[in-house]
Amino acid sequence: MKLWVKDRGKIYQLTTSRKIKIVYQIDKGLSIFANSYFKKGEKMASLRGSLVKKEAASPFSIQLDKDCFMGAIVDDFVWEDFINHSCNPNIFINVPRRALVVVKDIKKDEEITFNYLTTEYDMKEMGTDFKCFCGDKNCFKNIKGFRYLSKNKKSKLKPFLSPYLLTKM
Repeated sequence: MKLWVKDRGKIYQLTTSRKIKIVYQIDKGLSIFANSYFKKGEKMASLRGSLVKKEAASPFSIQLDKDCFMGAIVDDFVWEDFINHSCNPNIFINVPRRALVVVKDIKKDEEITFNYLTTEYDMKEMGTDFKCFCGDKNCFKNIKGFRYLSKNKKSKLKPFLSPYLLTKM
């Protein structure tokens, strides 16, 4: 499937596999949904995008290290950049394998989400922090980055943390 997206006056083409679909949600914008069933433990996709320094990172980028990010830059959008946050996600980003891995079965037409707090250290500093309205009973409420979590909340995320955030435990 191909979708055209316009951002900052430029038009980009997003290409997806048949297993996922891009959906526009009024309250969230572009979002990624399953177009087929995904089983827990399955590798959904490889993480793609350009490696960039912190200064060139966009709000869609994923933090790999203190000053290294992967993801969208002005001329480099991929469908994975539109995976939304959830405090109770169904995938996680395995940074060493550069893979999106399913953490619980995903049914067709279910939104695909990951917890931004498992890869982002200080979203507040980057100006990308936000209030979460996922509705989960264990919602983190204010998504400011791993740095701002209590020790207990950090421990709960440990199995899904990027190597960089593991050094911050």
